[in-house]
Amino acid sequence: MKDTTKETLRSDFEKMMRHALQKNGDFGFHIFGDYAASVLNFYVGSSILGLAEKREAALFLASLYNAGIKNVINQHDLQEIADVLAQDPTLNYQVLAPIFD
Repeated sequence: MKDTTKETLRSDFEKMMRHALQKNGDFGFHIFGDYAASVLNFYVGSSILGLAEKREAALFLASLYNAGIKNVINQHDLQEIADVLAQDPTLNYQVLAPIFD
C-alpha cells in the first residue's frame, strides 16, 4: 500500500474520530467498525485502494483505532478484526459523510 494511501486513510480516520467524539462523546468500536467497513469499500470502489490492498488497509485502520485506545487489542485479535473488515461488503454513505465535510 502506498504511503499516500496510508496518509489518506489516517487523515480520514482522524476526521471521523473527531466528528464522533464531538457528536457522541465517544468513538466506540461499533462506530469504528461501521466506518472502517464503509470507507474501505468506498476506497476500493473509487480505485483509491486496490482490492488486493484491502486487508492491509483494514489492519492499518484497526491499528490506528487500537493506538487510540491505548493498545488494549492484542495482535491476534487485530488480525481477526482486519479479516472481518476486509470481508464486510457494507458501504454506508451516511457513515462516511463526516470525512467529506
